[in-house]
Amino acid sequence: MGIGMMKRISYILLIALSIMACRPTGKSDGFTLTGTVPAGFTGKVYLQEYKNRKYIDLDSAEISEGRFIFTGILAEPAVYTITSSQKSKRIQLFLDNGPLDLEVTDDWEVALLKGSEEAEMFHRMLPVMAKGTASPDSLLLANPASSAALYFLNRNIYKYDYERLKLIRKQLSASLNSHSYMKELEENLARLENVLPGKVAPDFALPTVSGDTLSLSSLRGEYLLVDFWASWCPDCRKASPTLVELHERFKDKNLTIVGVSIDEERSRWLNAIEKDGLAWQQVISEGGWNSNELKAYAVRWLPTSYLIDPEGVIVAKSIEVSRLIPQIEALLN
Repeated sequence: MGIGMMKRISYILLIALSIMACRPTGKSDGFTLTGTVPAGFTGKVYLQEYKNRKYIDLDSAEISEGRFIFTGILAEPAVYTITSSQKSKRIQLFLDNGPLDLEVTDDWEVALLKGSEEAEMFHRMLPVMAKGTASPDSLLLANPASSAALYFLNRNIYKYDYERLKLIRKQLSASLNSHSYMKELEENLARLENVLPGKVAPDFALPTVSGDTLSLSSLRGEYLLVDFWASWCPDCRKASPTLVELHERFKDKNLTIVGVSIDEERSRWLNAIEKDGLAWQQVISEGGWNSNELKAYAVRWLPTSYLIDPEGVIVAKSIEVSRLIPQIEALLN
């Protein structure tokens, strides 16, 4: 533990809840995470971060006499996970510089946690957020200096539109301005703003089924329905019959559909196209959920569609499948 760990996690949060402001922290001493496990637990515990939809090991600690310990220095507090070589489950924790003590059950769940005010708040709110019985935006607005609350908002950002997120951003404490979670929120805001109705649709050039390259700008002059999807997405596949009907009804009426898949296996993409009878333009974007096109179009779930006019301007976005045909029919008429 030590230098490698410190370097990997030196980018996280600076400040916790405002109610901690008067509390002595001893933050210059770094953090100490001490865990107590039931008898019989052996092996290693891994400290991980979740980045780009993957868990990345930052450090490991041996279980010795029923305990494991991680130490290091954080530039900013943030959310991490711990998992063990004996269990596949992960425990989420909010770490900041200072002590954090926890007891773990046989099922690799937290029986008891004691740490900073914000670490304890995060632990209390985890099951509440998972059940959907509390709203992340309300939690954050009630705690506008809380990086843990901002984490919850970012994880549930797909629930909010641009205007709501913009309003929330204006009410957050300036103490969060340099925080990586704030950067994440602002990046999402910028992407959402860039694809609002009335904005010019971002161009892309992607490989087709035949291996050629198709650019969006080359299709100017007709209405476009850009549909982001994947073969492994159940809702996308359920929408296929509606898209097939849409294509048949409007293919000769100045409407072109462009399917943009984020499949990472070309064979699965091609099989889905054939099986579902998707007889319109199809391209594939590399990188899965981290693809440049998903970022450019602020795609937060699948399927997501954009309706673009002949001048390349976005007319509508995220149209419900049940409304696709009547909305496009009204537009073209």
